[in-house]
Amino acid sequence: MGDVFISHSARGDAFAMAVLQRIEKRLKRRNHHPLVDQSDIPPGDEWRPKIVHWLARCDAAVVLLNEKALESTWVRREVNILLWRRALGAPLLVVPVLLDGLTTAAVKIAGLEELRPIQFARTERGEQPDVKSLSDQVLERFAELPEAATGDDPMSTWLRRLGLYLSEVQRRSGLLVDAARALESENEYLADVTAQHGGCLFLAQQFLVAPPERMEAALDALAPSLPDDTLRRLAAALTPTWVDEEAARGVLPGPDRRPRRMTVLLNARATGTAEQYIRRATCAATQGFEVRSVGSLPMGEDRVGERFRMWENAVWREFFEADDEDDRVLPHDVDTRTHYLVINELCPPDEEFAQAVRLLHGSFSWLIVLVTTGTPEPDLQVRAAFENAVLLRPLLTQQDEQTAKLRNKRLCKLHEQLAGTYS
Repeated sequence: MGDVFISHSARGDAFAMAVLQRIEKRLKRRNHHPLVDQSDIPPGDEWRPKIVHWLARCDAAVVLLNEKALESTWVRREVNILLWRRALGAPLLVVPVLLDGLTTAAVKIAGLEELRPIQFARTERGEQPDVKSLSDQVLERFAELPEAATGDDPMSTWLRRLGLYLSEVQRRSGLLVDAARALESENEYLADVTAQHGGCLFLAQQFLVAPPERMEAALDALAPSLPDDTLRRLAAALTPTWVDEEAARGVLPGPDRRPRRMTVLLNARATGTAEQYIRRATCAATQGFEVRSVGSLPMGEDRVGERFRMWENAVWREFFEADDEDDRVLPHDVDTRTHYLVINELCPPDEEFAQAVRLLHGSFSWLIVLVTTGTPEPDLQVRAAFENAVLLRPLLTQQDEQTAKLRNKRLCKLHEQLAGTYS
């Protein structure tokens, strides 16, 4: 038995609605618990907070893709959170279903190409769309449903940690309600649930996707009742949440795959921005991820070779404490962690830079190289020279980074301001 979230834009589409209702009915017969907005959210309730709650805890998901779903920003967000959980190691079954005669090419054009490696339920070419056939294909996949998809993955751990911090306010439930309203204004449903048992975890889940200004307002509501140590830790956990969650997920290798020659381009100016993206993507995991930063300032004529040697030495020194060449042996557990080398270029890289990265990947194919490129977007020719580099979108502006920098400074100084100290 498990909780199965169903993502859809079926209203007004008779065929999609018929598929949805048959899948929902068949899941119930198999003692699963389908989570469907139109079925499980009473009229008048605010739906988004509950959907975030479902997305964070479901054991499986069915994604019904018709034309409306491909155009829906909320379906895209649902898919992103589901695939984010999978990329962080949650054993989450996701079953995408193609309706309206859609092809995987249409899914790619709509920006949901991360679903393409997953096996689709679909109508075979030349056959008429059939509700029973599609729903049967979906139900066949549920023999694979794990007992529980929430556990020790970084996102579940991060949410539990936030819930623990928030539990120190629970004896004053009115403050939790104030924080809930700051996250979703005039949301009585969220306020009611927050005051109940389990409300701290529910509220923590809302921080997963809360806009930065609402997150700051909610933390301000909670701050007076939190001990300084808890407030500092909560603020530190929330500082990376300004980063767009879809962009952050681009930092992660695909689910169940080791990175291979993976390069990520981030059009950032500040050197700390890249680390914020990695902390957001990994939900500030304290185990399993290693992050180190290095500069890039070749001085001689051999710009490619000089860069490569500088970065190669940095990998051995920073990750493995092996300055001496005699010590340069990879540890047995190197494959159990994901390694990020942030190269703070801070200006658009050229083809020589890309060539040096290719040499680096020749020595360390498992290394994820994240390059900060400055505000301008790297041109297509240079991006191609990196061998399928991922350019994180949406692109940043200098104003984005400056706003995030000042907001995070306020959050980190909040405990001092409450004590009447301003520095």
